Amino acid sequence: MSRGLVRGAVVAALVSGLAACGGNDGGRSAGKELTFWMYQDRTPQAGQVMDQVRKDFEKANPGVTVKLVKIPKDDYNTKLGSAVVSKSAPDAGILDQPLVSKYALDGTIKEVPAGLITEADYYKGALDTNRANGKLYGLPQDQTTVALFYNRKLVPAPPKTWDELKQVAARVHAADANVAGMNVPKGDGYGAWMFPGIVHGAGGEMVDDAGKKVLFDQPPAVEALQLWVDLQKSSPRKITDSDKPFENGLAAMTISGPWDVPTIKEQFPDLDFGVAPLPYKSEPAGNIGGEDSVVFSTSKNPDLAWKWLAFLAGADNNGAVADAFGGFPVHLKAQVPAGGPEQAAFLEQLKVAHARPAVPQWIQVNDEIIAPAIESALTGKATAQQALADAAGKTRSLLGWNG
Repeated sequence: MSRGLVRGAVVAALVSGLAACGGNDGGRSAGKELTFWMYQDRTPQAGQVMDQVRKDFEKANPGVTVKLVKIPKDDYNTKLGSAVVSKSAPDAGILDQPLVSKYALDGTIKEVPAGLITEADYYKGALDTNRANGKLYGLPQDQTTVALFYNRKLVPAPPKTWDELKQVAARVHAADANVAGMNVPKGDGYGAWMFPGIVHGAGGEMVDDAGKKVLFDQPPAVEALQLWVDLQKSSPRKITDSDKPFENGLAAMTISGPWDVPTIKEQFPDLDFGVAPLPYKSEPAGNIGGEDSVVFSTSKNPDLAWKWLAFLAGADNNGAVADAFGGFPVHLKAQVPAGGPEQAAFLEQLKVAHARPAVPQWIQVNDEIIAPAIESALTGKATAQQALADAAGKTRSLLGWNG
């Protein structure tokens, strides 16, 4: 799942500042054309950024031509899948994070060459989205996450722990029965995407992919789901099912991402809100979304392709590239485009973000198994323990795991 940050004007200002790093390879790349597939530009400014980065790379590598093929995001995975089947995949391309493990384990993409990057230079969560079987198969390009939005009129200071979150929500609802303490996530694909960040906040894991064990029926995950169930006592669905409950002042808190900040400011200018890291039980944690970049096994110029991907993800260019893609930088030394005061919370959250499990079927598990389980518990059809135990059983059957 990937959401955009709306900072077009900042992107435009960054175009002129992109650095042309990368060295000469002694002419080995001269006369080569590199094909890179990516999503269609979000904005004209984003297109300018990518065109400038392309020119900088070509200048640093005389004789090389980079062909950017831009495909509408909704069509991208279908077109890429067809290209892979027909052995006509590009040299390199963008890939949504949860698809990396699928392509890695079926041999569609190449492993990152040793020494290409210094792993310590990257946000751990972002880099880990490229791991499968303990190996690195791509480079992160942008990342995003969610955090706690709070109405300052109702919540002067944001809660930091689960206990504080429940206390604040209860206090708000007790003061006004028509206002929910929190817009609790629903049992849908979006809520299921956010859920692991809450589980990690209790010190838990969703799965042990190396050991082939499903863990989201264990106490940390059950406690995370029970938190959402408990919050509904002060956050009834009859309130939170209304249109934009947080924005309309009917819910004191909600969980969302940076994409909502400019929208709220534009459409609800009178709402005084802040953004803070997610409350946690035992350790700060969160989830992650965004895009990675990979080199396909059929590439005719794999070395050059990796050089291009490292160029995009390097400190000099990644700030502008990530912004063009709609997220935050993944390189710790990349320039972060200027943003409002809310930006600090998301950047803090990304420092403790956890990658989704390196399981090829994870999107299916998320949407078809975990999401309904969450909804079952939230609607009282099952306890948190029952719902997750049932979901874990279905996941083991799907994956063929015994643990």
